[in-house]
Amino acid sequence: MTPVLEEHSPSPAAVASPTTSRGLLLLCAGLVITWTLLIRRFGGGDVYPVLGSFALGVVVAIAALRGPALAHALRPTTRAVLSGLLIGVGMTVATYPVFDMATRLVPGLRANVTELYRAAATRTVWQSMPWVLVIILAEEFLFRSALLDALERRMRPAVGMLLSIAAYTVAQAGTGSGIVALMALVCGAVWTLQRHYTKSLLSPLISHLIWTPVVILLKPVL
Repeated sequence: MTPVLEEHSPSPAAVASPTTSRGLLLLCAGLVITWTLLIRRFGGGDVYPVLGSFALGVVVAIAALRGPALAHALRPTTRAVLSGLLIGVGMTVATYPVFDMATRLVPGLRANVTELYRAAATRTVWQSMPWVLVIILAEEFLFRSALLDALERRMRPAVGMLLSIAAYTVAQAGTGSGIVALMALVCGAVWTLQRHYTKSLLSPLISHLIWTPVVILLKPVL
Protein backbone atom coordinates (compact mmCIF):
# COMPACT_ATOMS: atom_id res chain seq x y z
CA MET A 1 0.00 0.00 0.00
CA THR A 2 1.13 3.56 -0.68
CA PRO A 3 1.83 5.58 2.52
CA VAL A 4 -0.75 8.25 3.25
CA LEU A 5 0.93 11.64 3.12
CA GLU A 6 -1.95 13.88 4.14
CA GLU A 7 -1.94 15.70 7.48
CA HIS A 8 -4.44 14.63 10.14
CA SER A 9 -5.03 15.85 13.68
CA PRO A 10 -3.65 13.49 16.35
CA SER A 11 -6.02 10.92 17.74
CA PRO A 12 -6.07 10.71 21.55
CA ALA A 13 -6.38 6.95 21.33
CA ALA A 14 -3.34 6.75 19.09
CA VAL A 15 -1.26 9.00 21.32
CA ALA A 16 -2.17 7.29 24.57
CA SER A 17 0.44 5.07 26.17
CA PRO A 18 -0.29 1.79 27.98
CA THR A 19 2.02 2.87 30.81
CA THR A 20 1.50 5.49 33.50
CA SER A 21 3.52 8.68 33.19
CA ARG A 22 5.38 7.90 36.43
CA GLY A 23 6.17 4.32 35.39
CA LEU A 24 7.27 5.44 31.94
CA LEU A 25 9.46 8.17 33.44
CA LEU A 26 11.14 5.71 35.83
CA LEU A 27 11.75 3.26 32.98
CA CYS A 28 13.28 6.00 30.82
CA ALA A 29 15.49 7.20 33.70
CA GLY A 30 16.84 3.67 34.13
CA LEU A 31 17.51 3.34 30.40
CA VAL A 32 19.28 6.72 30.24
CA ILE A 33 21.51 5.84 33.21
CA THR A 34 22.39 2.47 31.68
CA TRP A 35 23.10 4.13 28.32
CA THR A 36 25.46 6.62 30.00
CA LEU A 37 27.33 3.82 31.76
CA LEU A 38 27.66 1.63 28.67
CA ILE A 39 28.91 4.42 26.43
CA ARG A 40 31.81 4.91 28.82
CA ARG A 41 33.39 1.98 26.95
CA PHE A 42 33.97 4.39 24.04
CA GLY A 43 37.67 4.52 23.27
CA GLY A 44 38.42 1.47 25.39
CA GLY A 45 37.35 -1.22 22.93
CA ASP A 46 34.64 -2.10 20.47
CA VAL A 47 31.65 -0.20 21.85
CA TYR A 48 29.25 -0.98 18.99
CA PRO A 49 28.19 -4.55 19.90
CA VAL A 50 27.73 -3.62 23.57
CA LEU A 51 25.82 -0.36 23.10
CA GLY A 52 24.14 -1.67 19.96
CA SER A 53 22.77 -4.74 21.72
CA PHE A 54 21.42 -2.56 24.53
CA ALA A 55 19.95 -0.17 21.94
CA LEU A 56 18.18 -3.08 20.27
CA GLY A 57 16.68 -3.98 23.63
CA VAL A 58 15.54 -0.37 24.07
CA VAL A 59 13.82 -0.42 20.69
CA VAL A 60 12.03 -3.70 21.42
CA ALA A 61 10.97 -2.66 24.94
CA ILE A 62 9.62 0.76 23.96
CA ALA A 63 7.89 -0.63 20.86
CA ALA A 64 6.21 -3.30 23.01
CA LEU A 65 5.08 -0.78 25.64
CA ARG A 66 4.13 2.07 23.35
CA GLY A 67 3.17 0.43 20.06
CA PRO A 68 0.08 2.57 19.23
CA ALA A 69 1.79 5.83 20.25
CA LEU A 70 4.90 5.00 18.21
CA ALA A 71 2.86 3.98 15.18
CA HIS A 72 1.04 7.29 15.33
CA ALA A 73 4.23 9.31 15.82
CA LEU A 74 5.96 7.52 12.92
CA ARG A 75 3.03 7.87 10.51
CA PRO A 76 4.39 9.32 7.23
CA THR A 77 3.04 12.78 6.42
CA THR A 78 4.19 15.38 3.94
CA ARG A 79 5.42 17.67 6.71
CA ALA A 80 7.30 14.91 8.51
CA VAL A 81 9.06 13.54 5.43
CA LEU A 82 9.97 16.89 3.85
CA SER A 83 11.14 18.52 7.08
CA GLY A 84 13.17 15.43 7.96
CA LEU A 85 14.89 15.40 4.58
CA LEU A 86 15.51 19.15 4.39
CA ILE A 87 16.83 19.52 7.93
CA GLY A 88 18.91 16.34 7.72
CA VAL A 89 20.58 17.37 4.47
CA GLY A 90 20.97 20.97 5.69
CA MET A 91 22.63 19.87 8.94
CA THR A 92 24.96 17.51 7.08
CA VAL A 93 26.05 20.06 4.47
CA ALA A 94 26.56 22.75 7.12
CA THR A 95 28.67 20.50 9.36
CA TYR A 96 31.79 20.66 7.16
CA PRO A 97 32.21 24.47 6.81
CA VAL A 98 31.22 24.94 10.46
CA PHE A 99 33.89 22.44 11.52
CA ASP A 100 36.53 24.14 9.35
CA MET A 101 35.67 27.51 10.89
CA ALA A 102 35.75 26.02 14.40
CA THR A 103 39.24 24.54 13.84
CA ARG A 104 40.53 28.02 13.01
CA LEU A 105 39.13 29.36 16.27
CA VAL A 106 40.18 26.35 18.39
CA PRO A 107 43.59 25.06 17.22
CA GLY A 108 43.45 21.81 19.20
CA LEU A 109 40.03 20.83 17.88
CA ARG A 110 41.23 18.93 14.82
CA ALA A 111 43.55 16.70 16.84
CA ASN A 112 40.79 16.04 19.36
CA VAL A 113 38.31 15.03 16.64
CA THR A 114 40.96 12.89 14.95
CA GLU A 115 41.32 10.96 18.21
CA LEU A 116 37.53 10.52 18.41
CA TYR A 117 37.40 9.01 14.94
CA ARG A 118 40.34 6.76 15.79
CA ALA A 119 38.57 5.53 18.94
CA ALA A 120 35.39 4.82 16.96
CA ALA A 121 37.17 2.99 14.13
CA THR A 122 37.08 -0.47 15.72
CA ARG A 123 35.26 -2.00 12.75
CA THR A 124 34.87 -1.34 9.02
CA VAL A 125 32.22 1.16 7.94
CA TRP A 126 29.81 -1.53 6.80
CA GLN A 127 30.33 -3.61 9.94
CA SER A 128 29.56 -0.55 12.06
CA MET A 129 26.61 0.69 10.00
CA PRO A 130 23.93 -1.79 11.26
CA TRP A 131 24.81 -1.01 14.88
CA VAL A 132 24.76 2.74 14.20
CA LEU A 133 21.30 2.49 12.62
CA VAL A 134 19.96 0.54 15.62
CA ILE A 135 21.48 3.09 18.02
CA ILE A 136 19.87 5.96 16.09
CA LEU A 137 16.48 4.27 16.25
CA ALA A 138 16.87 3.65 19.99
CA GLU A 139 17.89 7.26 20.63
CA GLU A 140 14.77 8.56 18.88
CA PHE A 141 12.46 6.05 20.58
CA LEU A 142 13.93 6.88 23.99
CA PHE A 143 14.82 10.58 24.00
CA ARG A 144 12.39 12.06 21.46
CA SER A 145 9.46 9.74 22.17
CA ALA A 146 9.14 7.87 25.48
CA LEU A 147 11.12 10.25 27.70
CA LEU A 148 9.81 13.42 26.09
CA ASP A 149 6.20 12.22 26.29
CA ALA A 150 6.61 11.18 29.95
CA LEU A 151 8.10 14.56 30.85
CA GLU A 152 5.50 16.58 28.98
CA ARG A 153 2.70 14.78 30.83
CA ARG A 154 4.09 16.05 34.15
CA MET A 155 5.28 19.57 33.29
CA ARG A 156 5.10 22.35 30.72
CA PRO A 157 6.24 21.27 27.22
CA ALA A 158 9.15 23.74 27.16
CA VAL A 159 10.52 22.34 30.42
CA GLY A 160 10.02 18.77 29.23
CA MET A 161 11.92 19.54 26.04
CA LEU A 162 14.81 21.11 27.93
CA LEU A 163 15.07 18.13 30.27
CA SER A 164 14.94 15.69 27.35
CA ILE A 165 17.75 17.57 25.58
CA ALA A 166 19.76 17.64 28.82
CA ALA A 167 19.30 13.89 29.30
CA TYR A 168 20.48 13.21 25.74
CA THR A 169 23.53 15.43 26.26
CA VAL A 170 24.44 13.78 29.57
CA ALA A 171 24.05 10.31 28.05
CA GLN A 172 26.45 11.15 25.20
CA ALA A 173 28.83 12.86 27.63
CA GLY A 174 29.45 9.37 28.99
CA THR A 175 32.04 9.11 26.21
CA GLY A 176 34.18 11.53 28.23
CA SER A 177 34.38 13.90 25.25
CA GLY A 178 33.25 17.51 25.51
CA ILE A 179 32.92 17.68 21.72
CA VAL A 180 30.56 14.71 21.64
CA ALA A 181 28.50 16.30 24.41
CA LEU A 182 28.38 19.63 22.54
CA MET A 183 27.26 17.94 19.32
CA ALA A 184 24.61 16.02 21.28
CA LEU A 185 23.37 19.29 22.76
CA VAL A 186 23.11 20.99 19.35
CA CYS A 187 21.71 18.04 17.42
CA GLY A 188 19.46 17.02 20.29
CA ALA A 189 17.99 20.52 20.42
CA VAL A 190 17.32 20.52 16.67
CA TRP A 191 15.73 17.07 16.64
CA THR A 192 13.65 17.78 19.75
CA LEU A 193 12.31 20.98 18.20
CA GLN A 194 11.47 19.01 15.06
CA ARG A 195 9.55 16.52 17.18
CA HIS A 196 7.67 19.33 18.90
CA TYR A 197 6.75 21.45 15.89
CA THR A 198 5.97 18.67 13.42
CA LYS A 199 4.20 16.49 16.05
CA SER A 200 6.05 13.61 14.40
CA LEU A 201 8.87 11.30 15.45
CA LEU A 202 9.51 10.46 11.80
CA SER A 203 10.87 13.95 11.06
CA PRO A 204 13.81 13.89 13.53
CA LEU A 205 14.38 10.20 12.80
CA ILE A 206 14.90 10.93 9.09
CA SER A 207 17.26 13.82 9.88
CA HIS A 208 19.18 11.67 12.36
CA LEU A 209 19.45 8.83 9.84
CA ILE A 210 20.98 11.25 7.33
CA TRP A 211 23.38 13.20 9.55
CA THR A 212 24.97 10.56 11.76
CA PRO A 213 25.90 7.85 9.21
CA VAL A 214 27.31 10.44 6.80
CA VAL A 215 29.32 12.52 9.30
CA ILE A 216 30.42 9.64 11.52
CA LEU A 217 31.00 6.83 9.00
CA LEU A 218 30.71 7.74 5.32
CA LYS A 219 32.32 11.19 5.09
CA PRO A 220 34.18 12.18 8.26
CA VAL A 221 34.81 15.90 8.72
CA LEU A 222 38.60 15.41 8.65
